[in-house]
Amino acid sequence: MKLATIFQRLALVAFHALLACAAPVAAQVVATVNGAPISNEQLDRAFNEVLKERRLNLTRMQRPAQARELKVVALDRLIQEELFWQAAQKEGLVVSDAEVDKSFAETVARFPSKQAFELQLIRQGTDEKGFRASIRRLLSADRYADRVVAQRVKVTDADIEGYYKLNAQLFDKPEQWKVRTIAIGAPATQAVDERRGARLRAESLRQELARGASFDQLARQHSDDPTRQWGGELDPAPLAGLPEWMRAPLAKLKPGQVSPVIETSAGFHLLKLEERVPAFKVPLAEARQGIYDDLYNKRAREAIEAAAKELRAAAKVEMLVTL
Repeated sequence: MKLATIFQRLALVAFHALLACAAPVAAQVVATVNGAPISNEQLDRAFNEVLKERRLNLTRMQRPAQARELKVVALDRLIQEELFWQAAQKEGLVVSDAEVDKSFAETVARFPSKQAFELQLIRQGTDEKGFRASIRRLLSADRYADRVVAQRVKVTDADIEGYYKLNAQLFDKPEQWKVRTIAIGAPATQAVDERRGARLRAESLRQELARGASFDQLARQHSDDPTRQWGGELDPAPLAGLPEWMRAPLAKLKPGQVSPVIETSAGFHLLKLEERVPAFKVPLAEARQGIYDDLYNKRAREAIEAAAKELRAAAKVEMLVTL
């Protein structure tokens, strides 16, 4: 399985991720990697992307140091991309014109028109030629990262089996309770008569159920709970994972039985216990693919980080500003 995203910013068909690396003309240089410049504009865009990823608002940050730390993260990301691009060139992994054309066309297609796309390029201080160069750079860096992963990452059957044994608790699934509910809304703040009327409605539905009416249909027709669209069906959950007010009434039911009317501060409720699915352990055969994916992705990230450190140690990286 290929690691889905090598760099957080390297979404190959996403316009902003690609455009962010298109350096405007006459930009201030904040760092160089073996002589290749990284501009202040690139850093600003990368910084904004880091903020978006972490759902942070710069104006609400209470610690100036936090903004500086995130700028360092953004600059490190740009340096890593540049290192991988340079390595791709040395290793003959630069993507073809056809691949650039394909990615370019996919990006343009995301705009209402070609003119809208060109206007966005102008706003970002670049042009089609510069944008195509950015595409080539990023796709090639990604290809180099892919090769690093292919060469360094391996997950064996023994690895999978060892993970399964060492993390046995992850594959123990507790008993699951399948429950349906009907709710007649009547907040405790309502008048006594209104609450009494709501209880009578719930009691009436309980009598219909006792005569053989469908819980699913009555829930769809009468319940005030959002689950009415699913016939009152709740997601299966352990008893301890259900709301506290449900637990004691459910514990008295056998599968197929309906509870008496239950009063809460929100109104009056009926519960039906559909099924109790016994606890079980997910077998290795079923868990194998998920374990493989987890191990592979973790090792892929580690391999990429290690390769970046090796390249950086051998490169000449100059910081021209203090963050």
